[in-house]
Amino acid sequence: MKKNERLMEQLGEADDKYIIEAAPETRSKKGRVKWTIIGTLSAAAAGVILWQGVNNIPDRNAGKKLPESNITSEQPTEERKTYSQIIEFPENTGDLPIINTTGFESGAMGFEGFWAYDVSTLLDGNPSRENCGFTELPVFEMPGSDEHPGEHSIYTSDEMEEKLRNTAALLTGQEVKVSKLSPDGSSYRAEADEVSLTMTSYRIYIELNSGGELPDEYSIDRSITDRELAERSLKYLSEKYRDLLQMDNPAPVIFTDYDIYNEPNTKFAVYEDSDDPLTAFINYNFCQVYFYGGNRVESISVFNGLDHMDFLGMYPIISYEQAFENLMSGSYYTTVWEEEYLPDGINPEEVTFTGITYKRTQDYKYELPYYRFLIELHPERDENSALSEGMKEYGAFYVPAVSPEYLVIENEDVAFN
Repeated sequence: MKKNERLMEQLGEADDKYIIEAAPETRSKKGRVKWTIIGTLSAAAAGVILWQGVNNIPDRNAGKKLPESNITSEQPTEERKTYSQIIEFPENTGDLPIINTTGFESGAMGFEGFWAYDVSTLLDGNPSRENCGFTELPVFEMPGSDEHPGEHSIYTSDEMEEKLRNTAALLTGQEVKVSKLSPDGSSYRAEADEVSLTMTSYRIYIELNSGGELPDEYSIDRSITDRELAERSLKYLSEKYRDLLQMDNPAPVIFTDYDIYNEPNTKFAVYEDSDDPLTAFINYNFCQVYFYGGNRVESISVFNGLDHMDFLGMYPIISYEQAFENLMSGSYYTTVWEEEYLPDGINPEEVTFTGITYKRTQDYKYELPYYRFLIELHPERDENSALSEGMKEYGAFYVPAVSPEYLVIENEDVAFN
């Protein structure tokens, strides 16, 4: 793959996120998300989120039980310390606006299916898989107009250039020599001796022109299937690039699927963990750092979707049990053609809950939480399309998490039954 092709591929990896617009209804007072240094103050004491302990949530894939939540509302405050910070969301003021939307974007991503020998390699560490007892979650929007939904830049060109200069200094101690704003003003590119950097409103993409070599015992080659090796390598990189990451407790995000040539494709990322479940969950969804390369780090992508969005409110959400019931009754989004891939319908023993995840709506107005499930698919295959022995195919299915009294969804492109 050529260098510019790799750049476009990696820049496009998260383009289906962080694009939303203001709702037309009367809304509660908006506010920016802010970080708060809190030490050992609990999330409950700070009034961040309603939390309920969840016990023995069934893993429908194998009939097993998910681990119990270790965070419950009954735990004493002194036992519920956070590592270094929590995310504070403004309190709701007045009635929450009804969300009218056409769902999440599907056309750009096409068929969302994965090949794997075991579904466990498709579980990337989403903290809400084990701790999905939220009773409310934030909904986000992005300022814009009806004519140009989602068009909003929170940084000026001077601010983007400053961020790139600071990033280059953190990595190499060098000063940026050449910088250039894109013609449409949406991105900024800067050059230093050892790094090249590109910034959009929510991402800094870094190419390491030299250096970045890893010791022999570590690797971030996409062909790695050894999860222990992947975790060790991310731990090493988190320490090596700690000035860049600015994370006290980086947690690994590792995902491995296979391509049509039976070659593994592993992704390596980290997010800031926290004993506060909401903070860990939001960091996982919106503030990840990706590493690319092999025996050396070739590039790094730093995402911060929170800066790109406005907070609309804390919305009540349905429970995991209700989400699973909706899935089995046909109330879901998917890009899977069920008649071909699930001719006998959904087998509950072949369903795996992967966690709650955020997706942008198709009208570019909102970022909403969804319960995400992987379901084993069973299309008819001939000798030309047969999978390798032991290989299975999985499709992604999404159930809206926001309580239905606050959510009106109309979508002609993605089935919602």
